[in-house]
Amino acid sequence: MPRKPRKTSLMAQSVATYGGVAGNYLERKDPQLAASILDRLADGESFNSISKETGLKWETLSRLKARHKMALDQRRAMLADDALDIAEGLRLLQKEKMRMLAEDPDQLARTNIKDLAIPWGIANDKFLSAMGENKVVVEHKSSAPSLEDAVKAIEEARAKLKAASVETIVSPIKE
Repeated sequence: MPRKPRKTSLMAQSVATYGGVAGNYLERKDPQLAASILDRLADGESFNSISKETGLKWETLSRLKARHKMALDQRRAMLADDALDIAEGLRLLQKEKMRMLAEDPDQLARTNIKDLAIPWGIANDKFLSAMGENKVVVEHKSSAPSLEDAVKAIEEARAKLKAASVETIVSPIKE
């Protein structure tokens, strides 16, 4: 039986486009490493962790990412579709499990309230986020004043001094 041809990944196809281009491209020197790095970037791995493991500089990773932006965007879209399919399947299973629990008073009585409250809170939070209603701003402040704070305090002090000052007119005395 003839062997079915393997499907080439988006990352491998994108790397292949630079494999024959003249220049000092990672895709030309080590195409497997380039494809692997692009897969990791698409999965959301940081430059720092990839750099530590591979020994490549941040600039090299950045240029690789820029050259393959379209392929990375396509891969991320595919991963997002997969995540949505999984989330929808789990949502339907959860709904069925909730129906079963509601129909079994003994099991419902044995269920800890935390086992209901925590998933409800998470689901509610995700719903509000999806609707654009759940906006949280986290502000980090240090106890030490910033340069902007110092400049503002100096300007305020100058304004207070100017407001409290009395204008004096000095004129020479004529004898």
